[in-house]
Amino acid sequence: MNSTEENLKDSESSTEVGNVNNESIQDAIKRFPPHTRYLVVASCFVIQGITCGIVHAWGVQQEYLANNVYKDEPQKVNTLGYIGTIMFFSAYFWGMPAGWVAEVWSYRKLCFIGIPIAALGNLLASFSKEPWQLCLTQGIVFGIGFGMVFGPTSTAPATWFTKHRGLATGITVAGVGVGGLIIAPLTEFLISATSVAWCQRITALYVLVLGMISSCFVQVPVQDKTRTFRNFDWRAFYNLRFAVHAAMVFFVTAAYIVPYTYLPEFWVHHGVSSKTASVLIAIANVASSIGRIIIGISADYLGVLNSLVLALGIAALSCLAIWPFSTSVGVGVVLAIFYGSMAGGYWSVAPLAAAKLFGIEKLTSNSGTFYTISAVGAWLGNPVGNAILNGPGHGSNYLGMSIYIGVLWASAFLMAAINRISFSKRRID
Repeated sequence: MNSTEENLKDSESSTEVGNVNNESIQDAIKRFPPHTRYLVVASCFVIQGITCGIVHAWGVQQEYLANNVYKDEPQKVNTLGYIGTIMFFSAYFWGMPAGWVAEVWSYRKLCFIGIPIAALGNLLASFSKEPWQLCLTQGIVFGIGFGMVFGPTSTAPATWFTKHRGLATGITVAGVGVGGLIIAPLTEFLISATSVAWCQRITALYVLVLGMISSCFVQVPVQDKTRTFRNFDWRAFYNLRFAVHAAMVFFVTAAYIVPYTYLPEFWVHHGVSSKTASVLIAIANVASSIGRIIIGISADYLGVLNSLVLALGIAALSCLAIWPFSTSVGVGVVLAIFYGSMAGGYWSVAPLAAAKLFGIEKLTSNSGTFYTISAVGAWLGNPVGNAILNGPGHGSNYLGMSIYIGVLWASAFLMAAINRISFSKRRID
């Protein structure tokens, strides 16, 4: 990538300029201590880990509730399947307003608001007695707080780098995998050592403490003072490439979290212990972290759009060609590695692809817009998968689920390939 793609965003201590250009951005960055950019990456890494990691680890808690607390109440078990979906829907639904507020107002202040709301959702969930109450607390309240911080912390580090933007973004979003790696077995341990309620209360505590400390360092170098809440640019909605990219994000958000939610149940159904299933999910999270960094580096050297197509293609193949045969621990490890690394790698290049296609100066608001548009996909993902699972096969139709997820990833691959070809030919305006 060339240096003219540097970003402009808002922060507590950012420089305010009118006509922002690359020179003004570079000048603004020079006013900060050299270590500032690395603190931004580290803080966003932590926030990504404690928020996204909780969503990734929800499958562990869902498996325990389904097989112990509500094992004789199938309707309540079905309701549990909505919670992961609601968390993602709430997060994506708030993507566009969160991105716009961050660019116009403050990345840091938005995180200071979002983190306590996320922690409150976990705390309220600890007092929930019914699955529908968990939908309101763990799903909606936590999801709103998650949505306020997800987009800004995904994109802020890219504003500080030009040559190694892919690597910086990859390290940042690798926090998701590391968070899942730590939180999944931690959740398993806390539930067995205490209870579901105390597990959620402890979760609320570390979200609040780690999140608020990290929020102090979330910032971007430049504030464009011409941006206001009144001059939102709606012209992107008339761009065909924008629509194709939005469709890609829609398909990914519908597919992404379903394996993390249902693979623990899938493995337990095939005779794997719940503890081993949580370890396999942890492996997927390790692979996710590594994949995010590898695909981020790939974006710096092979190109953002090429890396995006590669990640989506392999994620689709892992669901269609490996998942149906991953009934043993060995094949389960293979699935965890391939799906975790490539599905995770997507999140490294998704914001960079938006910057490449539509300009980095509005990266956060554009990325947030894509998330809001794709909120419907986040809403449909788990419930449709659950309906397939509980259709033919009476709760064991995992083949249908794997095909469903694989087709969604393949559709996303097709959309990314269309934009890759059209971008190189410059035929879509």
